[in-house]
Amino acid sequence: MSTGKQDRLDMMQERMLGKGFGAVLGAKIEVLEDGFCRMVLPWREDLSRGDDMIHGGVISALIDKAGTAAAWSYEDIPEGTLGATLGMNVSFLAAAKWDMIAEATTVRRGGSIIVIDVDVKSPDGVIVAKGLVTYKQSRPKNK
Repeated sequence: MSTGKQDRLDMMQERMLGKGFGAVLGAKIEVLEDGFCRMVLPWREDLSRGDDMIHGGVISALIDKAGTAAAWSYEDIPEGTLGATLGMNVSFLAAAKWDMIAEATTVRRGGSIIVIDVDVKSPDGVIVAKGLVTYKQSRPKNK
């Protein structure tokens, strides 16, 4: 990875996951490219339902964070742009009892609305959840 790409990944890691709830979640961005993010969340007991399975809310939060990172992955986003998740649909397909890998891929990037498909997988590739994130970026207004 070139230094520029690594710097961008480090900046996005800090921005998305270095403070607030992102820091509590504890995920790490492994890959960040235009329209794509791969994020890993190690299994921890405090993320469970009280047994050995990850809580569905944690999986949903991982989908939101990975989708948001994919939305912000483009280098042409103007300084001062704001953003927020507009909607998210999550389908749970299997129990998660291990580290999770979220792969978020932009489906469509319009003027301000970005739709991102997110798969959450086990380390051996079993899809445990599928998410669709709709994200809005508000471009800065010209003065």
